[in-house]
Amino acid sequence: MRLDHVLLFVPFLLIGSVVLAQDEVLTPLGMRVVPEAQAAMRKAVGLNEYFIYQNATQPIPVADDFSIDRTRSRWAQSTDANVTLTETIYALEIAGVSTPDMAFSDDTTFRYITDLTDPSTTTRTALVDVTVLVRNVLMYPVTSEVVQAWPPYNIFDTIQSPSPDTLHIVPPELLQDSLLIYTVAPDPRTYTQADNSVVPLILWEDDDVYINGTYPIEPPTIGVATFDGLARTGYPYNFAQYTAHGIADHLTSVPIDLFRPASDSIYLSFFFQPQGLSGDVNVQPIDSLVLEFYAPDEDLWYRVWRTPYIPLQPFEQVLVPVTQSRFLKDGFRMRFLNYATLSGAFDQWHLDYVRLGDQRTFDDTRLIEVAYMYPESSLLNTYTSVPFAKFAQSPSSYMAQSITAKQRNLDNVDRFIQYGMVAKEENAAPVFQFTNGLNASGNALMIFDSQHPIAAAPNNFEYDPGLSTDAAFWRVKFWTHTEPDLCACNDTITFIQELSNYMAYDDGSAESSYGLNTAGASLAYRYDIVGEDSLRAVRMYFNPQANDPQSSPNPATGSFLITVWTSLNPEVILHQNYTFSNPQYRLDGANHFVEYPLDSTIHVEGTFYVGWVQTNGVRMNLGFDRNRNNQNKIFYRTSGSFTNSGFEGSLMMRPVFVSATDPFASVEEGLSVDPDRAMILFPNPANDAVMIRCDRATHGSMVQCLDATGRLIQQQLWREPATMMVSDLQPGMYVVRVVGPDGSSIAQERLLIQR
Repeated sequence: MRLDHVLLFVPFLLIGSVVLAQDEVLTPLGMRVVPEAQAAMRKAVGLNEYFIYQNATQPIPVADDFSIDRTRSRWAQSTDANVTLTETIYALEIAGVSTPDMAFSDDTTFRYITDLTDPSTTTRTALVDVTVLVRNVLMYPVTSEVVQAWPPYNIFDTIQSPSPDTLHIVPPELLQDSLLIYTVAPDPRTYTQADNSVVPLILWEDDDVYINGTYPIEPPTIGVATFDGLARTGYPYNFAQYTAHGIADHLTSVPIDLFRPASDSIYLSFFFQPQGLSGDVNVQPIDSLVLEFYAPDEDLWYRVWRTPYIPLQPFEQVLVPVTQSRFLKDGFRMRFLNYATLSGAFDQWHLDYVRLGDQRTFDDTRLIEVAYMYPESSLLNTYTSVPFAKFAQSPSSYMAQSITAKQRNLDNVDRFIQYGMVAKEENAAPVFQFTNGLNASGNALMIFDSQHPIAAAPNNFEYDPGLSTDAAFWRVKFWTHTEPDLCACNDTITFIQELSNYMAYDDGSAESSYGLNTAGASLAYRYDIVGEDSLRAVRMYFNPQANDPQSSPNPATGSFLITVWTSLNPEVILHQNYTFSNPQYRLDGANHFVEYPLDSTIHVEGTFYVGWVQTNGVRMNLGFDRNRNNQNKIFYRTSGSFTNSGFEGSLMMRPVFVSATDPFASVEEGLSVDPDRAMILFPNPANDAVMIRCDRATHGSMVQCLDATGRLIQQQLWREPATMMVSDLQPGMYVVRVVGPDGSSIAQERLLIQR
């Protein structure tokens, strides 16, 4: 179909391509694991299930700016309240009847009759065959075929012997199985459109794409749908073959009532951008973004628009007319898809502000919209989190004077725009509300910085430590307001500010992976605290990688020594672990931090650096946040002296301090130091088994092992002497806890597993 109108959006300065500095490497992510996928994979093995998701039809106009997720999450479980078993399809059927014990051989089986008279003779007669309808229940819709089959055994009979016949069982090639078909009811949630009409929330029937606000560069509004080579599980579409290429993500609309005459001037418009912050700068002609329309009466998809993968550029707006009668039906659908390398977060496209409606024209590019452009993550100065105890000592030392949040007026006329902020401690009552600014002129088709005073006049706002104990979680919302405005969802950005037991620069989301590829290389990350504190561990997020032949040897074989410096020039090492650490690539959630303890707790004050010294040349893939630039805090050395990193962003590396509670592990840190609740683990670090001594454990107590997120990994009934096998656990930090028969916590201790 001819592209009737393309509008290049507001120009901006293109960022430079990622360059591989000597010994310092920044690469696209190999995985972005979805926690729901892990839960689905843990369900009962061998149970064939298929879920049919029902979705309500959408009326036009249709609009989605991806500031909220309107995709259908396809992780239903059979026990969910909105799930109904509607059909059981059996693999084997004879004359319309299926029974659970059906089993057959697909080759002839026989009755052998032996006459022992001299000379002995044996005759063989084929057993009676049956006609079996065989269905493939490993897929849906199922396929079937009719075959001849025989009993799954041979019979041996001796004429002179009064004993029963002997059956020789043969492994049955045809064994009864079933496929359970479940129906998932439509999502009952609703969405309010610009004209105040209420429509179903779910607009997209699949969830292949990644709805996010961290990958795009200067998007029209906050939030985009990102297409790449990662499946809905967050794993690569093709894990084994690094160079595999083909169709990757789909974004398919639910049925849309498009029963209109062509004269109604129906247009679909959308914005798109290649690459963004993915770190993949390789432009391949075979990669592309595609748009297809569905013709309900024909049950066929037609390709109507396509663009090749190109170097990074601003978002473009595209308008595609819908004129053919085959599409103007109730039940019309549209879908976007991408051709990409299927082994990681490569060849990314970012889609924004999809609109489908009638009474439009070829130049209908105006959007009466003011919106935020990016997420926010902190009201602190530089940091995204600091220890609660340190913050409570000096709140003014850590609060930012102001926060700059980018907004965009997509309209071609100036708008009267007010903006402000709301903050509330999650468990406390007071709500702090501020109107922070006004922009009333010169903002047509412009991006502008909205300044929000924080710890400065007139707000003078600080998180109140008195509203929390040991840890605090503040919900912060920035808002903007103008009238009229097409979408209310992009007028707010919300985040949770955590103050607990660690310091962080990153926003918790990795866009790339960072690594050094030289044995003996050092990586140091600068932190500054007010006063002094006790450092006990470092948390890091290592991104799992696909089978990258350029990453050899395997990143999991990397080895390093956790190191803490007080100075890099001259180099002064305050602490270095004696024990070696390896990168742990967790598969149970995106951006999942792993805690690496110091061999002993150390005292730090003022400026210090945390990081590692590599003991081999393996490139480890540390998560790299490309939205918060703390490049001036990142230092590395492969030879000679330390030098500043060549990449803009933040390492996902966080120092952890001693505190009364640890939200990371969801348990109290200091519990086991109580003499009345003493527990001893030996050996610690452990390898295959650990012995547990706990004097207060009683009959009926349980021993539990929790991972660093507080998730229960295993438990067993207390017996004296108590031994827990840990050979199946991955290396890392765990918590072993003894709980009484009433569920109360008796004692706990940290356990380090090393191999």
